[in-house]
Amino acid sequence: MNDTTIAGEPGSRARNGRPANFPIPPLPEDLRHEGIYLNLEGDYTYLSDGYYRSVEAEHEGQTALPSPAEAIDAYVVPLALAKAKAAGIPVPEWEIVNDSAVSFRPPVLLYPVNPFSDEGQVIAEEDALPEAIKSMTMSGKYAFVCQQMEADSRVDTLRLVLGQCLKPEYSDLARQLWLTFRTPLARVKVIVTETEYLFSAIEPLPKAELTQNEKGILKDAGVWRG
Repeated sequence: MNDTTIAGEPGSRARNGRPANFPIPPLPEDLRHEGIYLNLEGDYTYLSDGYYRSVEAEHEGQTALPSPAEAIDAYVVPLALAKAKAAGIPVPEWEIVNDSAVSFRPPVLLYPVNPFSDEGQVIAEEDALPEAIKSMTMSGKYAFVCQQMEADSRVDTLRLVLGQCLKPEYSDLARQLWLTFRTPLARVKVIVTETEYLFSAIEPLPKAELTQNEKGILKDAGVWRG
């Protein structure tokens, strides 16, 4: 396999070299409006029940949150990184690699780019990297995303409900992510450094897994049955 790394100005440019462009319409002022379909499935992955609920809503002339296209953008890590960067949300340095020619040295955060798995993995030691890549790429069949981490950084997982997070320190970032990705329920991976929070990836947060406090956010917004 040829050594191929797709990088450049990580996360800020599309493959054609021009700045990434993701038109993002403003959020509706009233999420309870009859023309709005607030999809609270929490899992909007392609071909899932949540995805098809948004598809059906659009076919009926409603504004679906998220739209099918927004759902796809959210869960494909390279697309999500580019979209976040375009919206002014800090992201780590990253690259898409289809073999072992990784530019970054551990610690790194790896995500598969294949139809069979989507779970990220932190690799802290150099000697663990080759085996992790072999497993994640299914022995070189698929590419993966590699994100650079600082030595003293960590990965945190945020649980977002309508742009709100129960961890107060993430309130501003949570709002930015809601405005950008328009996913009502989401788990978000964030690389935490000494100076900033770096958006890493979005994962499903099924409604059935919400805590009582998170359910309270929906009830306060009057959209529990959305």
